[in-house]
Amino acid sequence: MTFILTSRLVTHRHNEDGSRTPTKIKNKNKILTNLKKNLKAKNRLVWVCNDPNNTIENDTRSALVFKSFDLTFKKEPFKEKIVLDSRNKSNAKEILENADIIILSGGKCLCQQNFFKEINLKNILKNFKGIVIGTSAGAMNLCETVANFPEELADLDEPRWFEGLGFCDEIIIPHFDGKTKTYQIPLDEIDIVNDYILPMSNEKDFLGIPNGSYLLVDDEGNKKLYGKCYKISKGEVKRI
Repeated sequence: MTFILTSRLVTHRHNEDGSRTPTKIKNKNKILTNLKKNLKAKNRLVWVCNDPNNTIENDTRSALVFKSFDLTFKKEPFKEKIVLDSRNKSNAKEILENADIIILSGGKCLCQQNFFKEINLKNILKNFKGIVIGTSAGAMNLCETVANFPEELADLDEPRWFEGLGFCDEIIIPHFDGKTKTYQIPLDEIDIVNDYILPMSNEKDFLGIPNGSYLLVDDEGNKKLYGKCYKISKGEVKRI
């Protein structure tokens, strides 16, 4: 099994009218090269949701991803593409075990981790032979420990720490620009970096991954960083 832990898999562009257009996956920091190198077949692509009950949003988001993969692998596209959420969760084991790529979407960490527990994802992935791409919350939840900082006021009562799936010993902070010490998703209500990420790094060390960078973990457990990444420890940030 190969893991790619990233902040964002760029599968579309934003238009001036607010709409989104699917695009080919670019080879920034060799991500497409690594996908093709570790991809054994193109039979099934599975997009695992963040909120299993938000089916309309799940269909919208996954459609962009699936179209992007069609454009990227135009000569030989994936034969089957499946959204995994509340509608088919009872078949999660069969759906995932027969996948070639599994994408764990971004969103709310705790909401997604609860869904992972419901479908018993940790045990399903133990013998998986394909590629798992964790994006944002999906990357965070793949790790042994999740630093669950809030992105809006409604998240304030959630636990700041909880156990993840345990496939990586790093603690991932996505969308982190270490040069400016800022969070790359604009937020009005909360200063994530100064109120949460830096203070929480006094308890545990973090791996900050900006948009476009990623951590690759191969089937032997070897880790390699691609692009700029940062160590966040004791309130200090250093480029790795």
